[in-house]
Amino acid sequence: MRSVLIVLISGLSLFCAAAQSPGNMENAENDTLPVHPIRFTPATASEYIGNLLQLDSLWREEGDTLHLSLSRLADHYNEPFDSVKTRLLGFDYDAVRPELTTLARHDTIPLRWFNDTVFIVDTVPLEKEPFITQKTFITKKTIVTSQFDAPQIPGLDTIPEVRVFVDSIRHEPDTITEVFLDTLYLKSRNITLHHLVEQEIRPPLLPPGSRKDLTFLPDSSHVVISEEYQAFVADEDSPFFVVPGRLTPDSLRMAVEELLHYTNVRDSIPLYISDPTGARQPFWLTAEPDELMRYWVRNHENDSITIWVGNPSKHEIQLVLEDDIHVERMGKLDSGDIPITTLEPDRSLAPLRPLDEIPGTWRYGLSSAFSLNQNYLSNWARGGESSLASLLDLRARAEYRNIDSEIKWANRIRFRYGNIISEEFGFRTNTDILELNSQMNKNISESIDFSSVFYGKTQITRGYDYPNDSIPISSFLSPGTFTIGAGFEYEPFANTTLNFSALSYRNTFVLDTTLINQRAHGIERGKRARHEMGGQLVINNEMTLLDDLKIENSVRLFTNYLDRPQNVDVDWEINLQKRISWYFTVSLNLHLIYDENILFPVLDDQGDPVTLPDGSPKEEPRLQLKQFLGITMSLSI
Repeated sequence: MRSVLIVLISGLSLFCAAAQSPGNMENAENDTLPVHPIRFTPATASEYIGNLLQLDSLWREEGDTLHLSLSRLADHYNEPFDSVKTRLLGFDYDAVRPELTTLARHDTIPLRWFNDTVFIVDTVPLEKEPFITQKTFITKKTIVTSQFDAPQIPGLDTIPEVRVFVDSIRHEPDTITEVFLDTLYLKSRNITLHHLVEQEIRPPLLPPGSRKDLTFLPDSSHVVISEEYQAFVADEDSPFFVVPGRLTPDSLRMAVEELLHYTNVRDSIPLYISDPTGARQPFWLTAEPDELMRYWVRNHENDSITIWVGNPSKHEIQLVLEDDIHVERMGKLDSGDIPITTLEPDRSLAPLRPLDEIPGTWRYGLSSAFSLNQNYLSNWARGGESSLASLLDLRARAEYRNIDSEIKWANRIRFRYGNIISEEFGFRTNTDILELNSQMNKNISESIDFSSVFYGKTQITRGYDYPNDSIPISSFLSPGTFTIGAGFEYEPFANTTLNFSALSYRNTFVLDTTLINQRAHGIERGKRARHEMGGQLVINNEMTLLDDLKIENSVRLFTNYLDRPQNVDVDWEINLQKRISWYFTVSLNLHLIYDENILFPVLDDQGDPVTLPDGSPKEEPRLQLKQFLGITMSLSI
């Protein structure tokens, strides 16, 4: 029955789709039945019933008796099959009379108004308020008029009084606060700004030619979209509501009769095999032959043997005893009846077979290093401040090697995070790097491999240009860089590799351009990413000098074939470690970066920015350098 229900689902969906087509709708309206009879296979009947069970609009009540019976027939509910069969055969399908009726459906959409005429559809959550506040500081000029009487001149009493007026200007500061709607932020969230002009929405919420109606609620907080449509509605006495067509009851009856007939032949019967302890194990009888199942049979003394139970046909069970079974029971014997035999042990050497070498193996590794640097000052006449600096360096690797195919796949991930705490500036981050390097090599000669590489680099937390800690200049994936390349790797001697990817693609991107200035990371204004096609050379070297002085050297060079290929971007990191005990080492890390696309402002001797003739600041690339020296505690597994 399981396979029957699966097979039944395909053909009836085709008939259901044909019954819902416009041509059949017209036949339904004209009460014209098709001249060809309805025919179902077990597969199409099962699919037809399954589709009807999934139509919520078809059923008036979810727990209707017919709905449960059809579900039992299609989904094998644990209910006696005779009860289902009686209810399905006793249902009056001819009593269902669907009629074409006009229905309406409504949808309510929330709105957010910014003033009496401007609003948006408030269905997209916003991370911040879409407003920009701008304050303008101005000075008001007020004219104040003062008056006073002029003094009398002795001897000229006949001159009347003279009143003098003097105007003075008073300057009063004032602030003008303006709030603007951040349309760029709304556009970045794909939110459309709508205007209500003379009871008309621009741009409209509904597409041109739409048959839907749109009305505002009394408080204008929501808009209601209504739509009328025609559908076949069954009478209230039936368990159906909206049906696909007038022929649905007839099609359902034919599908039920087909499945009931086929189920009677194909249905499976569960049997339970129990032992004296009460443990039960299920076994299914089906019409089709099935594989043998293994069962353990026990007696009251807990002796057990293995039997195999099979199902050759629907009404037959096959029992097969396990091969090579020998049952012995312990008993009491007289001492004279016990045979005494002596056995000489076999002292010959057993043949040895060399173990087969596993062609492919995985190797994993994890290392961590924590560096700490502390400086404390108290009443220090020469000046300075106390500080505490730390650096965490986590590295993980997973390498796969297949000896037979000579394939090596190396995956490495590295996270470096450092901060500094001082009395004046408090907690600040000074190092934040997350790197992922994946490389697959195929050996083609003794020291040359064909190689494909992937290199990604970003950071975890936000970065600031201290002492300004209010505006971030970088964050997670802003910027982010990944490079994909294919080429060759050469190993001239141990612990030194030269990987040249003649065909490489590098992408530098900034996801959050509203918060991060992408021009600070070499990306043009108005863009989110910079694409470069070129070549990449990576040189890795490890060596040990003197007494436990380990030097790790990594150089990454990249040139853009399409834009000034003579300019080479350099990313060079040197790490020196001198072990002083089992856990502690002295570490010196130097990191140099030179990128032609990352520009810095040019300052004059007084520290002021140099401007170009057009008034824009002059910028040029510079060598970036980061250095850290401290005591490191390292652990590796």
